[in-house]
Amino acid sequence: MCGIAGLYDFTDKHIDKSEIVSMTETLSHRGPNGQGFFLDGTIGLGHRRLSIFDLSDAGSQPMVSLDGNHVIIFNGEIYNWPEIRKNLGNIEWRSKTDTETILNAYIKHGPNCLKLFNGMFSIVIWNKKDRSLFIARDRVGIKPLYYGVHSNRLFFASEMKAFFRVGFPKEPNFDVINDFLQWGLIDHSEKTFFTGISSLSPGCYMMVDPKGNKKIKRYWDLVEVTRNSRKYGPQEAVEEYKALLKDSIALRVRSDVPVGVFLSGGVDSSIIAAQLAESSSLGGIEAYTYDFQTGGAGESEYAAEVAKFLNLNHKICKLSYTEVPELFSEVLFYEEMPVTSLRVLAAHKLYKEYKADGATVILEGHGGDHLGAGFEYYFMAHLIDLIMREGSSYAFEEMINYMKVYKIPKKNWLKKLFNVIGAINRVGSSTQDGINFVKNNCLNKDFISQKYSSRDMFPRPFDTHLLNAQYIDLFFHNMPRVLRYADRGSMASGREARVPILDHRLVEFSFSTLEEARIANNQQRYFMRKANQELLPEKVLSRPKRSIVDPQRSWLQNELRPWALDLFSSNSFGSRGIFDQSEVLNEYNNFCNQSDPETGFHIYQYLNVELWFREMFG
Repeated sequence: MCGIAGLYDFTDKHIDKSEIVSMTETLSHRGPNGQGFFLDGTIGLGHRRLSIFDLSDAGSQPMVSLDGNHVIIFNGEIYNWPEIRKNLGNIEWRSKTDTETILNAYIKHGPNCLKLFNGMFSIVIWNKKDRSLFIARDRVGIKPLYYGVHSNRLFFASEMKAFFRVGFPKEPNFDVINDFLQWGLIDHSEKTFFTGISSLSPGCYMMVDPKGNKKIKRYWDLVEVTRNSRKYGPQEAVEEYKALLKDSIALRVRSDVPVGVFLSGGVDSSIIAAQLAESSSLGGIEAYTYDFQTGGAGESEYAAEVAKFLNLNHKICKLSYTEVPELFSEVLFYEEMPVTSLRVLAAHKLYKEYKADGATVILEGHGGDHLGAGFEYYFMAHLIDLIMREGSSYAFEEMINYMKVYKIPKKNWLKKLFNVIGAINRVGSSTQDGINFVKNNCLNKDFISQKYSSRDMFPRPFDTHLLNAQYIDLFFHNMPRVLRYADRGSMASGREARVPILDHRLVEFSFSTLEEARIANNQQRYFMRKANQELLPEKVLSRPKRSIVDPQRSWLQNELRPWALDLFSSNSFGSRGIFDQSEVLNEYNNFCNQSDPETGFHIYQYLNVELWFREMFG
């Protein structure tokens, strides 16, 4: 895990080393164990190293091939690199690293080498002979890679802040800000909050020639991979998932540094913790949980229950409301784009608190809801599919059972149905339980009347509503921002977050299961729960998906009210040209005076945008 950065000039102007040094220094938090630079006329590459495999200098980057013709900088991990080496022929290996394996795999196979890799990665390889640049990103988009062209130069890096140190213009992208505020979307496309800077799409690579021509190609497409794949029924899915998850975790505990687990107490992280605890090769596993100082029991209560059952060394980090104002600005510096929950701040604090004496590699449980159909609002997509297959009567009975599982009062059933219909069909504009939060009256009329792009209509390539909902969340709506949070939160403290549930084999398998394998007997993520019933108590596995309890609404109503009012009343907030300041203040006062507001997400949005402007533009 590392930070990479570089420049490629298309006017034959040589890159100055000071520029690459400057870009790389901005990424020092991502790689505390070393740095390196490479210059070859019009190209400059920089690297910050976080040592995971082969802690010696043999693993340093940029790494030059034996023939001197190829140079690589790489961020991430290829977990199956030892197996790949066996099929690359007789090579004089100089290190025990995945970096050297990638380099030789590319030399032998070209871009097709990407199909060999099981891991998370952003890769840049320079070909000195034809002066071409190869840039690639992993299948799901776990590791970031940004690029942009300015003054006939290609800028690329793990984080966008590296661009601004060497002359790339820092300008807000109001089109994307509009998407966030008017449609509730963020990290949903290749566009970023900065004009002219794009994110290379997951599962793609880009070739760049000396004239600046860029060709982007997709090397992995989940739809194509699963189009004619074998379909797994419930029992088959249970057995296949068991084997794949076990192997995925076994690959992701490969490390020359300590490995721990991020434990929320939810199903995903509990399953990973249980798998780790079962491994005889790992002893004294540390589990890390964040929570909030609220004066009562919080999220860590569930996590502590799991940790005790598995006999883990459990460490809890609690966030106080007094820390929020200062920590918010710090988090936005690392995240570079707005965040959608106080939970992101709590995760950043957790990584920071255990940076000195905690594990270097942390396994996180992201992806289970996306692959196993675990989000609450998915039940509407499932009901529509049932109507198409079985008829309305059967679906009606299923709907009643769902309302009981989620403990929805009968008087609220109709409202709940409308909420989840909106969540499925108006992606981004609702919380995970289907509550709409978009308040266009709080936006400046001139701002929303500008010809910014309309709401994205995401692809729905599958023949069921449920798979399409999962697909949209995995690649466009929810998961991209979650992966940004995981990457930035861990790397801000020089830690490495790994996500075993997002092994591409598990993604492909899950999208090849029959619907009754994912949802059965009113239980979502059916095959996942059944596959782990021997490792965890039933009360842990049978818990329905719920939003993580946090004090965001209550803190915004009470403890953080003076701070929020100062922000909303400020001259800068009123002069952005984005908000209707009087409407925002009115909406905030109404929110604060409600005994039980449905949501405070929009309030948090507005704070985010103002704080983002202040952090990024002063």
